[in-house]
Amino acid sequence: MDVIETSPPRIERDDERVRAVADVSGRPALWFSVEERFADLIADRADHVVIGLLMPAMKEGRDLHVGGVVTDALLHSANGDLQRLLRLIHPDLHEIQVTADAIAAPSRPAAGVATGFSGGVDSFATLAEYLWPDDVPDSLRVTHLLNNNVGAHGHGRDGDALWQARRAPLARAAAEFGVPFVTVDSNLDEHYPRIGFIQSVTMRNATVPHLLGAGIGRLHLASAISFTAVHIDSSGEIARFDPFLVPLVSTPAVTVSSANSGLTRVQKTLSLIGRPESRYLDVCTDGDPQRTRNCSACPKCMRAMLTLEMAGHLQEFCPQTFSLEPYVKGRDAFIASVLSSDGPYPRELREYAKEIGWHWRVPDRGRSLASRFRAAASRVAHRVAALPLVRSLRGALRR
Repeated sequence: MDVIETSPPRIERDDERVRAVADVSGRPALWFSVEERFADLIADRADHVVIGLLMPAMKEGRDLHVGGVVTDALLHSANGDLQRLLRLIHPDLHEIQVTADAIAAPSRPAAGVATGFSGGVDSFATLAEYLWPDDVPDSLRVTHLLNNNVGAHGHGRDGDALWQARRAPLARAAAEFGVPFVTVDSNLDEHYPRIGFIQSVTMRNATVPHLLGAGIGRLHLASAISFTAVHIDSSGEIARFDPFLVPLVSTPAVTVSSANSGLTRVQKTLSLIGRPESRYLDVCTDGDPQRTRNCSACPKCMRAMLTLEMAGHLQEFCPQTFSLEPYVKGRDAFIASVLSSDGPYPRELREYAKEIGWHWRVPDRGRSLASRFRAAASRVAHRVAALPLVRSLRGALRR
């Protein structure tokens, strides 16, 4: 079997940023960069390289040899349950062998505690639990906010421009919160040409705390879904498995934990009510770098606004965070999709409506649309259930 080999990570300085660079055989060097003032956070190990290149190597069916020192616990996981779980999520991945120039016991955990800060509901909910309350244990209280450019913002110059536009208001928010804002740039996305961001987001973001392991000993990875929605399926959406996955990308020196998995997206959204910090909320999927607030029309905006409307607090978020006009225009169609979908978020909204006695006010045309959506969803579900991959996964779970 062909082998992907890397050099030990080295430090390079470019303008006001510091790069950790590892050459990779047959492809561009893998690099991560932070501002010069955060250079002392960068660890001297290559654990981040293992995590960053594991899925691409498995996709190609090529063994991976990492230059430099790798923590023994991580290497053991990378050759065992981590691969096994990734292959359950993505059956097209191959089992490979991961080796390193040198193996060492874990270093002592650093005191820093980080969480990603995108301005979304999940990241705000993490701050509401691990930063703002007075009773947060010191070992869990957030000390650094991270914002990573590892593929969420698109590719090339357009992706970089969107990342810079999105992070600017977040930097102002972090300054207001009194927490250092660490921006981590990388070309990691170049190494995932055949693996989408949603299919690999957890592995991509897990590289960062290990990169910064000299100063960060724990990462609160904001969960995307609640425990009730965690299950193995054929969607390939890796965040569905975070409670299982993140312990496998942890070591005794760097702990990655899934934060707020016990809360639904509805509960997280409701936690923003009455918080002045929520004016920085950014849930929008609109990729316009000139956008200055949420578009109020994309599905994520609509979902947040509908939740706030149901709670009777939507007006508090308008017009600074959301705009009413686009929401009102698309509200009926969105409600129809909520009533017809079996996805975890629509189910949460329906359960919340039942809990508070909220009545769905949908005109006849909306009910007709919901009926069509429901019929189409039923046909798709029937076809998906018949796929050999789904049948094999179900069989594996029963065993």
